[in-house]
Amino acid sequence: MRSFKRQQQKVWFTRVTEKNVGIDKVKVYAKPFMKELPVSATSGTPEEIAAGVVPNYDRYITSYKKLDVQEGDMCFVDVEPQLDASGELAMKEDSIPVTPPDYRIVKLLVTQKGLVFRYGIVKIGGNV
Repeated sequence: MRSFKRQQQKVWFTRVTEKNVGIDKVKVYAKPFMKELPVSATSGTPEEIAAGVVPNYDRYITSYKKLDVQEGDMCFVDVEPQLDASGELAMKEDSIPVTPPDYRIVKLLVTQKGLVFRYGIVKIGGNV
């Protein structure tokens, strides 16, 4: 039998809000938290592809407990964030993280019944 424990990787989540500073809006990053979760290599499941559903996300994260995340939250999947001594994101002087998040949660794939929670994520930025 396949073990999800072996397929897990560290995924960091953070919420981004905007704060008014004078006439400017500044992005504020919440303290990130880390979970070890399986992340898919592709976007759709075989059931979705067979049904003709075209997903609007690149990959998905699977969890067996509901996470405290919502659509629009940022996550670090393929990169690890740089943290300062207090556990906050290390920031440059212009309020941009030293290591920016590489994915954004776009869809919560949660069923009414069941214990599996999936979160559709999309890559931030273009191809480098």
